[in-house]
Amino acid sequence: MSSLTPDQVALQLQDLDGWSLDGQSLVKTFEFADFASAMAFMTHVAFHCEALEHHPIWSNNYNSVSVRIGDADQSAVQGRDVQLAKRMQACFKA
Repeated sequence: MSSLTPDQVALQLQDLDGWSLDGQSLVKTFEFADFASAMAFMTHVAFHCEALEHHPIWSNNYNSVSVRIGDADQSAVQGRDVQLAKRMQACFKA
């Protein structure tokens, strides 16, 4: 795993609309028109998670999906955290 420096994380967050840093994890809450759209997003993203072999901590509450990417015990944001966030962002915009 490649750890990112705080400056690298800040630079990556500039391109990740609505994402923020919480400890050493990337977090965001996505809002959708309805429950079905939120679940479709989670299903679509699940295939990317499997391909990257990297899985978020996430939850769904009706039309919102809250996401945390990164392990609580990691000492820095990892490159694959950012890669997954970018794929989630692309799925959201699609």
